[in-house]
Amino acid sequence: MASGSVKLGTILSFCVVFYAMYYRKNELGDVRLSSVKDHLLFLENDNRVGMGSLQPRVALGYGACQDLFVNATSLLDYRDLKGNPEHFNEITSMEEFLKSFAYFFKHGAAAERFMSNSELYDQLVAKAIDLDDTKWAIGGNAPLMARRFFTEGWKVLLAAKMSDKLKGELPQGINIVGVDMNEHVRDDVHMILEYKADAQFGVYKAPRANRYIMHNDENNPLLSSLEKLGENLHNFNPHLLVISGLQMMDNFPFKQNGKDLRAERLDLVKEQILSLPEHTLAHFEMASYVDLELLLHLTTKVLPYVDSVGMNEQELSNLNSVLEQGKVVVVADSNPRIATALDQMRSVFRLIRHKNKQHGSKRQLTRIHVHTLAYQAILTVKNSDWKRTEAAAAKASLTAYRYVCDSKNIELERAKLLLDDSFSTTTDNDNNSRVFFEPTKPVACWNEVLEGEDVEFCVAPVLICTEAQLTAGAGDNISAAGLVLQVEL
Repeated sequence: MASGSVKLGTILSFCVVFYAMYYRKNELGDVRLSSVKDHLLFLENDNRVGMGSLQPRVALGYGACQDLFVNATSLLDYRDLKGNPEHFNEITSMEEFLKSFAYFFKHGAAAERFMSNSELYDQLVAKAIDLDDTKWAIGGNAPLMARRFFTEGWKVLLAAKMSDKLKGELPQGINIVGVDMNEHVRDDVHMILEYKADAQFGVYKAPRANRYIMHNDENNPLLSSLEKLGENLHNFNPHLLVISGLQMMDNFPFKQNGKDLRAERLDLVKEQILSLPEHTLAHFEMASYVDLELLLHLTTKVLPYVDSVGMNEQELSNLNSVLEQGKVVVVADSNPRIATALDQMRSVFRLIRHKNKQHGSKRQLTRIHVHTLAYQAILTVKNSDWKRTEAAAAKASLTAYRYVCDSKNIELERAKLLLDDSFSTTTDNDNNSRVFFEPTKPVACWNEVLEGEDVEFCVAPVLICTEAQLTAGAGDNISAAGLVLQVEL
């Protein structure tokens, strides 16, 4: 009996110690979360813009659509998947659709693809509409970013061809151009196939919440609102021009009579940027591209002429690969180490700076913003026109939570941090390059020299929403929120 009592006592003691350690760990975690939240909010509140009589002005192009949000695993049946997941640049059949969806789903990677089969696309839209949890919303990079800028107190000029009904989903104060008088517009529809973290699609499990976007656009690939923006741009006199939506040109049949109409349209985008005074900043919002020819066009017709680029971790890896090796990266790590992302940001900065010189551009890249599930990373050239980098990273982090949770308030019971207390700033020398996060100073900033320029890096942890309500459009809202605080009037 004595031996049994000793064993029982040992087990009880172990349980008490384990419970105390577990409770202490969770208590410290809650304190850290609370401290990070408070100091991110302080940085945001202490750096407001657009509150006085002088409103900052932003012009955005190109395009808009209706987003049809649908539960991916309700619309698609895993039992219809024949064969292994596979990547396709363009979707022509249901078999390709299922293989493509499964390919990105198992990686938890965002994707956007063009379906050339219009009949099949219409059938899928009709099927999605019949599902109980399907909902409609305005979509497109430019409209979502425009709404965020407007909410933050900016004057907004939006170039997008959209119906009066779709216009009604945007705040009335946004100036929308792109449609001729009495012109009837049929809105392009994008299907947003959303899934949550740990969702199952047959044998595959999603490592994180994300979305797969499918479209069959008619207006957006043509950048049909480009000329209308040009007609209104100079009278509006923006502080910032945002170029977005160019991914809609992926795999669209632009070659006609030996002419590359896509290249011609992108030349007009370039001319639109060049028509603006140099003090008007230009930002390019990256997206999910798979057409190498289009990406190569961007490296010669758009990227050498912008001041800023924004993107997520997948798009960063793809852009770096295209600039460095001329190759497309279809899927990358959905939650990369900070050191890996920072190294890729440095590489992209150097490569685009070389493009600036190669093309004789009067503009130079001075800002890169990368947003991931776990952190925000912003690089800016010191003494450039970009200000308040630390506060911008904080605001982007808070916006990520608010948008994904669909809540104005940051609720700690629905938040978590993925980042540890420290990180390496490069993969080259982990031992001598560590930066420590402090809960009372959660945005880590430091200076480096790149391409002969003094640059500042700021990294902010994201209070991740654990109950995702929205995924599509998160990047647009996050990028816009970061830009909001960085433009100096």
